[in-house]
Amino acid sequence: MAGKVTSIKVDPELWMAAKLLAVRRGITLKAMIESLLRAEIEADSSGGGMMRVSKGHLKSLEERRKRREHPFVILSEKSAVELVREARGG
Repeated sequence: MAGKVTSIKVDPELWMAAKLLAVRRGITLKAMIESLLRAEIEADSSGGGMMRVSKGHLKSLEERRKRREHPFVILSEKSAVELVREARGG
């Protein structure tokens, strides 16, 4: 299956941290992003059921929360309504 080529605006510091994390895990950034997207979609489609998350990931998220950081920040000049319409092909 051919991949979709797209672009998004991401906070530069977040992007660098994600790249470094992918390197430490020995995977590509593409693979890491696809894995995270699949996990989000699966969690949403399962009616909000519990996801299997390692204790290490939970600890990392808790540390980010303590520092008032978000795992991802999506920057766009478009409104949320515009982004949803665009995603739906409208």
